[in-house]
Amino acid sequence: MIPLQVPFAEKDEAKALGARWNPAQKIWYIPEHLADQTEQFGRWLPSEQGEQGDVSTIAASPLSESAVPANDQEKGISLSQLMFQVQSALRQQFQGGIWVRAEIANLNERRGHLYLELSETAESGQPIATSRAMIWQSQAGRLLSQFESVTGVALQPGQTVLLLVEVNFHEKFGFSLVVQDIDPSFTLGEIEANLNKIRQQLKQEGLLEHNKRFALPMDFMRLAVVAPPNAAGLGDFKADADRLHQLGLCEFLYFYASFQGDKTETEMGLAFDNVMALHSEKPFDAMIVIRGGGAKLDLNPLNCYALAKHIAEAPLPVLTGIGHERDNTILDEVAAVRFDTPSKVIAAVRHQIVTSAQTARQHWEQVQHLSRRFLDRQKQQLQTAEHSIQQQALVWVHRHQSVLTPWMQTVHEQARAKVRHQAYELAQRHQLVQTQTRHRLAMHQQSLRQYWERLHQAPEQILQRAKKHNKQMIGYILSAGPKTQLSRGFALVRDAHGQPVTRAEQARHQSQLAIQFRDGTVKALPLDE
Repeated sequence: MIPLQVPFAEKDEAKALGARWNPAQKIWYIPEHLADQTEQFGRWLPSEQGEQGDVSTIAASPLSESAVPANDQEKGISLSQLMFQVQSALRQQFQGGIWVRAEIANLNERRGHLYLELSETAESGQPIATSRAMIWQSQAGRLLSQFESVTGVALQPGQTVLLLVEVNFHEKFGFSLVVQDIDPSFTLGEIEANLNKIRQQLKQEGLLEHNKRFALPMDFMRLAVVAPPNAAGLGDFKADADRLHQLGLCEFLYFYASFQGDKTETEMGLAFDNVMALHSEKPFDAMIVIRGGGAKLDLNPLNCYALAKHIAEAPLPVLTGIGHERDNTILDEVAAVRFDTPSKVIAAVRHQIVTSAQTARQHWEQVQHLSRRFLDRQKQQLQTAEHSIQQQALVWVHRHQSVLTPWMQTVHEQARAKVRHQAYELAQRHQLVQTQTRHRLAMHQQSLRQYWERLHQAPEQILQRAKKHNKQMIGYILSAGPKTQLSRGFALVRDAHGQPVTRAEQARHQSQLAIQFRDGTVKALPLDE
C-alpha cells in the first residue's frame, strides 16, 4: 500500500484514477494492482523533502500574538501556528535519535524509500499504539543489508524491531518517525518470536508434525467446522457446503467460537472439546478451522500453544483456511492440510467428493467391463473344457472297454463254472434232504399211529373213571344233607322267619329261635352272657 496526500477538494479526482481510502488509518493510498502506475498519482506522492518539511519557511512566517488584532486573538490562533508550536515543542523535547521498540505492521517500498507502519500490541493482541515511519533511500540499502546479513531474514511485517528514530512532525502531513538505524539483535517480531517458541515446544513434545500423519480422506461424508459466527469467510464456505449437504453428499456440523480477543483461547478450546465429544460417538472424517479475511494483527490470538496442541493431538485430520495467503499461524503449521482461504477449503472438499464419485463410477464401470470379460472367458473356457471332457470320456470309455472285455469273458466263464459247481452241490444236498426227510417221516408216522391208538383207548378209560367218580360224589352229596346231619346228632337253628342262624352274634339279636332236632323242633330264647 502506497500512501497519498490528497487534499479534500481533489479526492474525487484521485478516486477516479483508482486511489482508495483507508478508514482505519484515514489516508488515501494506491492499491497493489496499481503499484506500477504511480506516475498518474505523482502530485499526491509525498517526497522526502515534503515529508521532512521545510521548517525554515514555516518558522519565518508564523504570526506572533502581537501581529494579530485583539479581536482576532480572542478567537484563537491559526492552525498553522498550532502545528508550528507542536513542531517546536517536539524538537525541543526530542533532540537527536531515540531507540524505540515496535512491531512492523506494514511495509512498502516506493522510489527506493521504505514506508513503515509501526504498532505496539497488548498481551491480548489488541493494538495500543501506531505510527508512521520511513527509511529514506540514502539509508535503506545499508540498513536492510546489515539487518539481513546479521539476522538471516529480510525486514518484513510481523517483526518486532529496535529502531533508532528521529521524531518528525510536519504541519501538513502530521507525525512520523525517520529511521536512522536498526538493531539487528531484534531479528523477529513479537508474533514471530512467540510462534518460534511454540514451534520449539511442540517439536520437543513430538506434536509439531503429529496431525500430519493423517492423509486427506478419500471421501468426505461428515465434517466438523469451527468458525467465528457471521464471518465473511464462513458465508463463502457455506454457499458450497449447504449445496453438498442438500444433495446428501456430506453432512456439516458447525461449532462457533471467537477468533480474536481475550475469549479466543477459551471459546475455541471449548469448540474443539465439543467436536471431540461428538467424534467419539459418531466419527467425523475431518475437522475444518476457517476464519476468512481480517488484519494481520488479528491473527495473533490464534498463535496459542493450547489451541495448537488441541489440533496436533486431534484423532482426525484437521484442515485450516484461516484466510491469509501469505501469513501463517501456528494452527496452520500443525494442521494436516493448510489452505489459504475458506473458499479453497470447501473447493478441495467438493473436488474430493466429485473426484471420489467419478473414481467410484469409473471403478464400477471397470468392474462391470472386467466382469463381462471374465464371464466371457469363463464361458469359453467351460465350453472348451466340456468339449475336452466329452472327448476324453469317449477315449477313456473305449480304452477301458478294450481292457474290460477279456475280464468280462473271464468273469463269465468263472461265474458259469461256479454256478455248475453250486448246482451239483445243491443237487446232492437236495437228495440228502429228501432221504433224511423220508426217514423222519416214517418215524413220525409210527409215533402218530401209536398216539392214535392211545387216543382211541384213553376216552373209554376216562369215561369209566368219570362215571365211577360221579357215583362217589353223588353218594357223598346225598349223605351230606340236613337229615343225615340231624340223624348224626347235629341240630339246625332257625330265626323267627325260618332262616338258618349260623353265628352266635346273629342269634343274640333274635327275639326267638327254633332249634330242629332229628325227632322235632324246640322253641328257645337267646341268653345274654
